[in-house]
Amino acid sequence: MAEISEFSNFIQIKYYSILIPAILFSFSKCKPHSTSESFEKVFAIMPGILRLALALNIAEAVVYVFLFDKFVTAFFGLVLMFTIPKFSYDENQDIGFEDLLWTISYSMCLMIGLLFHPLESPLTSSGIAILAIALLSCVYVQKWKKWISFRVYSLYYLIILDALFSRNGFSIYDWFYSKSFSPENRITPLSENLFRIVSIGLCMILLYRWWKVRNPPSPRSSVNFS
Repeated sequence: MAEISEFSNFIQIKYYSILIPAILFSFSKCKPHSTSESFEKVFAIMPGILRLALALNIAEAVVYVFLFDKFVTAFFGLVLMFTIPKFSYDENQDIGFEDLLWTISYSMCLMIGLLFHPLESPLTSSGIAILAIALLSCVYVQKWKKWISFRVYSLYYLIILDALFSRNGFSIYDWFYSKSFSPENRITPLSENLFRIVSIGLCMILLYRWWKVRNPPSPRSSVNFS
């Protein structure tokens, strides 16, 4: 696979952390065709496994942005990890969840992490493009529960394209690259402060909702006047 930039070791780790869940996700598609009791037991725990895989994937990004002193973005990632919606099978036996707020927050967090990465890399624009593809695909099919499918497969296909075409000094990520995404053009004090406020706001909303779900209001005691 192509050497992307100075942080290529991190990219190699990300490749495997994407490929393995993608394989598991593809395996879960076999559920409607399975008649084996053993496989049924595996399919039953697959939503939990994929939920854990997503949490670990976010954790990798949290560690990485923390190393670059992006503490607000790292905290945003931690909040996302602890508020991941439960995965389940839908009527078509596809695994996913339908939580627009969390999906938008996840996409925003990763976009902020990419946008304010201090190194010049084609991964910045390609990463944002892949995030947009997953969101726009959901808008097109009008099913937000399909987001996890679009997210997994868009990343998977990008990695496959990289493996097939990135060689002899050419990187598939160069297709997405623009000079407007160089650090001096995309990182400004104003934009950093603006997105810091957005991050904190989304964190507060996610945490408040998480707390409300786990601490439902007790039913008011009814008074019998008869």
